[in-house]
Amino acid sequence: MKKNLIRILFKQRLTLLMIFLSIFFSINTKAQISEKYLNDVSSHLIKMDETFNGRYPDYTIAGVYQYRDNVNWFSGFIAGELWNLYDIKNNEDLKTRALKHADALLEYAGIDYTHDMGFIFMPSVVQAYKETGLEKYKEAGITAARMLAKRYNTNGNFIKAWGALSDTSKSGWMIIDTMLNLELLFWAWQETGEVEFYDIAYKHAITCMKESVRKDFSSYHVIEFNPENGKVLKKRTHQGWKDETTWARGQAWGIYGFANAYKFTGDERFLNTSKKMADVFIKALPKDYIPFWDLDLSGINVVRDASAAAIASSGMYILSEETNFKNDYEKYFNYANLIAKSLIDKYTFLNSNREKEEGLLIHSVYNYHKNWGVDESYPAGDFYFTEVLKKYIEKNRKLTDSENEVRSKILLNDNW
Repeated sequence: MKKNLIRILFKQRLTLLMIFLSIFFSINTKAQISEKYLNDVSSHLIKMDETFNGRYPDYTIAGVYQYRDNVNWFSGFIAGELWNLYDIKNNEDLKTRALKHADALLEYAGIDYTHDMGFIFMPSVVQAYKETGLEKYKEAGITAARMLAKRYNTNGNFIKAWGALSDTSKSGWMIIDTMLNLELLFWAWQETGEVEFYDIAYKHAITCMKESVRKDFSSYHVIEFNPENGKVLKKRTHQGWKDETTWARGQAWGIYGFANAYKFTGDERFLNTSKKMADVFIKALPKDYIPFWDLDLSGINVVRDASAAAIASSGMYILSEETNFKNDYEKYFNYANLIAKSLIDKYTFLNSNREKEEGLLIHSVYNYHKNWGVDESYPAGDFYFTEVLKKYIEKNRKLTDSENEVRSKILLNDNW
């Protein structure tokens, strides 16, 4: 009897020991990003900023960035990249550089020739306000949100894509990309209390959900409305392979955009749409988790789009946070991690064999049909990579903190 009791107690302690060892050796292995890796990314980003020298980067050719003459949808991303690395590294040089870019954009808060005010001002000027609390950044962000709101068509309940407000040639066009610009409107609503910002963002998201997302939760890129009565005239693509296929980056915009819309509104339809769009994206992924530039294409000669992977991964992190179901949390968090890890390990300038590689994230596709940035780098890819890098580190650190708590409880157990 005594021997059996000793045997049972021994087995219990052996089990606890095995649990302890498994936890001990798993600590900090989920997000093992070396300090050298982060230093290399930070140094490269500072070098990029010095190379840009206030110019507006477009995309790389053979690894070398080309430039545009005017502020465009890419113009806030370099500031966003600097902010993301600052949040990781707490390097004051990164903050100083980010503020310089935010200051340079202040005078452009009133431009009327683009729907991408969120892309331009959220990662740069609005982030500067969040980091510093300075009113000049808040005021510019709200001005940019007002300009975006002016593009809203009350007949069809959508935000007009592309072109100046006076340009009637595209006055009925809506694109799925705009889902990412809605955050600027939600932020402005929170800052001002003006419900119009919320209403426009919410109604646009409803329209996009109904018209851009197919029954199988793949997506169209462009919807053309009659601007006078809001009737849908055509559903097509601008950057995908064909009208009825699914452009990878467009699907990623949907995953991210609808998860974000749910976060601000609590409308369960947005959460469900994001989940189902993520499922379509996940199903199409190759073995290394980086999609082909169109989800309906595959094969060794088809170009990957690492930028779509970065956007989708970042969106899945949001999705995992917002879902109320453990299985969904684990599924989307794990896939966000798998995609992020593949990008970190295999798809940056550190993996390039070219003489020059001025971008951060390589093997991306900006515009396949126009041969712009095909298997190259471009600012959106670079920015969302740094966002994913930041989330990967932060969110896995939370897991290891929880594991450390479990380990401490085992070590402090009186019966150990």
